[in-house]
Parts: sequence; structure tokens; C-alpha cells
Amino acid sequence: MGNAQSPPADPVFDAASRAFSNQELEDLNSLFVSLAAQSGSNCKFISQSVFQAYFLVPGPLGARMFQLATRKRNDGMLTFEDLVLTKATYEKGARDEIEEFIYQLCDVTGDDILARSDLVAVLNSINEAIFCPKSDDISLRSNQDILEVFINAAMFSEKVERLGDDSMSLADFRSWCGLLPSARKFLGSLLMPPDSVFCRKARLSSSPSTTSRRFIF
Repeated sequence: MGNAQSPPADPVFDAASRAFSNQELEDLNSLFVSLAAQSGSNCKFISQSVFQAYFLVPGPLGARMFQLATRKRNDGMLTFEDLVLTKATYEKGARDEIEEFIYQLCDVTGDDILARSDLVAVLNSINEAIFCPKSDDISLRSNQDILEVFINAAMFSEKVERLGDDSMSLADFRSWCGLLPSARKFLGSLLMPPDSVFCRKARLSSSPSTTSRRFIF
């Protein structure tokens, strides 16, 4: 008779797991099971559509978050291990690790170049997440003006010949986050439960002008 053997432990996953308390891991597992059930995967993985719908991250920003969370496998399947590893880095990591993750997140095209067009796509996704899509024309124009302020605050100091434009370095990005701490806070909160206090106020505010002031200051 052969002896059944357990699969070898994953030291990276084990290290990531230690960033959480037992209760936090149980809560993550419960969340995973719930979202995987909604994904119709026999509780094996979370689909991209369910992931984006639950965390309220629309558009290219949500797609890029899912890509990073699945460790760029591009198989459309987010496992429990993926969820733990991503949240360990994105929420429990050192400040530099978190900012580097967010920097990669803002590269929505995934070409290792954070161009102006990437940042525009990120800000449009933020705009869609926060403001009602049925806002009146005046509100929409006001929102676009605010996004333009965010873009103009960014530096793109790296030359990229094949791009025909400049790109944002990690140092540029950290400087931008320093100028706009609320944008940094929002981008660092995308995997928080959607009913958390910050997400509820930031994403579901009924007053665009109030939210706008929160993000600028």
C-alpha cells in the first residue's frame, strides 16, 4: 500500500498567512467561499466579474487589480491563496511594498509603463466608483475639472522612446501620492469590504462636491 502524501507547503503563502490573525483568516475564508459560490466554481475560485462587483472597482482599474491579485496568470480564477497573498502585500505590507503594488496597479495596460493615459483611466475608474453615473451635466463637468487637477499634479519624468511620451517613475508616483493623500488612501482601500466606513463614505456619497473636497484635501 502506498502512503498518501500531503502537497508540499508553500512557504510564500505560509509567510503571507502569518500577517493575519486566526480570526482574519477565517473571515477571509468565509468571504472567499461566498464569492466563489457566486462565481459558480464549486467554491474553487472567484471570477473577475464577481470580484469587481463585490469590491466595487469598475473599469480598467478593477481589471488590473484582478490581474495582479491572480498573479498575472490571466486564467480568470482567483484562488484563496491569491486572495491571502494579495491582501498580505497590499494591506499588511511595509509602506514601500504597498506603494509599489499601487504603482503597478495604476499601470492598467500592464506594459510596465505608467503613462498619462494609464493615470487618466485610473481616475476615470475612481470617478465612476464614487459619483453617480446619472449626475447632471454641471456635476460631470465639475468632476472632469477635478480629474484634470489630479492629472496636472502628476510628474512624468522617465523618457520612453517607443511610447513617444514620458512615463511616471515610482519616485514620481510617491511624490504624487504625497500631494494627493486622499487619492492614495482610495487606491489603498480597494480590497476593503464595501460596507466599511471609508468605502461607504467615499464611494456612495450623495454629494459630489463633498467627495471632491475630500479627495483634494
